[in-house]
Amino acid sequence: MRLPSLAIVACLLLAPLVATAQPAQRGTNPTPREREATIVNQSGQTLRELYAAIPGAEAFGPDLLGADTVPDRGSFRARIAGAECLLEFRAVFQDGTEERKRQNICQTRRVQFGDPAVPLREATIRNETDITVLQVFAAPPAAAGRGPDRLGENVVEAGREYRIRLGRTRDCVFDVIAVFEDGEEETRAAVNLCREPRVTFGDPNAPRREARVTNGADRTIREFYASARAPLAWGPDRLGTDVLPQGGSITLRLRGAACLWDLRAVYDDEAEEVKQGVDLCTTRDVTFDGSGAPRPPERRVMLVNRHGAMVQEVYLSGSAEEDWGPDRLGEEVLPRGQRREVSARLRECEADLRIVFEERRAAEERASINLCEVGVIVLRPGWTLAERMDEGEAADTGPRPGSVRLRNLADVPVAELYADAPGSPRGPDRLGRTVLGAGETLDFAPPEGVPCRVDLVAVFRDGREVTLVDTDICAGVELALQ
Repeated sequence: MRLPSLAIVACLLLAPLVATAQPAQRGTNPTPREREATIVNQSGQTLRELYAAIPGAEAFGPDLLGADTVPDRGSFRARIAGAECLLEFRAVFQDGTEERKRQNICQTRRVQFGDPAVPLREATIRNETDITVLQVFAAPPAAAGRGPDRLGENVVEAGREYRIRLGRTRDCVFDVIAVFEDGEEETRAAVNLCREPRVTFGDPNAPRREARVTNGADRTIREFYASARAPLAWGPDRLGTDVLPQGGSITLRLRGAACLWDLRAVYDDEAEEVKQGVDLCTTRDVTFDGSGAPRPPERRVMLVNRHGAMVQEVYLSGSAEEDWGPDRLGEEVLPRGQRREVSARLRECEADLRIVFEERRAAEERASINLCEVGVIVLRPGWTLAERMDEGEAADTGPRPGSVRLRNLADVPVAELYADAPGSPRGPDRLGRTVLGAGETLDFAPPEGVPCRVDLVAVFRDGREVTLVDTDICAGVELALQ
């Protein structure tokens, strides 16, 4: 009798082991870590957010859409953490409305929001006013509130229209409310959008008014307003993000039955000028010259640099201001050992001063300086904490030798200044881009090539001229211009 081969013996010995191992490989599947559901949007609006949670849970958890959205009639495959079958879904649409649905996604993975059998309601909003519509609300008259803003992040500019989507609803009658840029509201009550899906705010038959507005002042107009309801409501800034510089003009376009309008300019120094009852039915040109907007007084201070470095920038602003404003040295600098007079138009006496050294290597500041009492500030080590800011400096005794001090005693600025040899033709304007404001002073020395004795001519903003014939502008005296 032959013995079985080693191969056969090995197979017989391993057979029970293989048989016992096979049931473990065919065991039940592990519990799934997440579920999937197909979200179908039939709401008539864009689906903006989507949440899912176990019914009765305190919170819904993260937005399943993330940065995505689902357009109307679109779908989205959502992956939901957990093994639960019965879930409550919460959908948030573009206009802020919500819809909730409870569904067993182990039985039906398709989760639909909205009923395509219900009509999709829309309306066109037409703005026939001259002010932007910021918000639009539309809700059935019996609704508890006005509902969400149907414009979302959009607006309806003057003379434009925009289509709002109200979703799928069988309601036809809505109260439609427009909120304008000036805060005013206009309501169209019980509008049947099934019969007339266009809602107009304002009067399309109202005439349009136009006028050219010119800035004739010596400063920039930062804001401009026009209203037939002032001072109760001035409405929006007609310049928007623009400004109206000196000498500039804009075409003001308004819409309304009224002829009389109040116009208001706000200058860059916060001063305001108002023209009341301007008849825009007959007036086509309006000029704001600043005469009705008193300017803040000009505060002047002499800076003396006793530091070891040049001062490159100087900032002077009211202590109540939020920013420093412009560099008061402009294109000039304050070298070591020299002095410069700087000025700023400030309503209050208290001001803050900041100096910046050359190449911006360092800066120093001092707050709450009373410019009505302090005329000279000596910039030296420790000046920010010194009790006396003019220590070591003599009081101002008048114009420096070889010059005169011009003092404007008129009520309007000096816009031009001429200094030419007696009998000579009028030369260049010596003020350039600057002006000598009412009550201000200017130390003036003979320009290069001009003798001490000149005919001095001051031209005021209102066009009036004052001539000082054969005047010695090297005499070191003060001259009044009025």
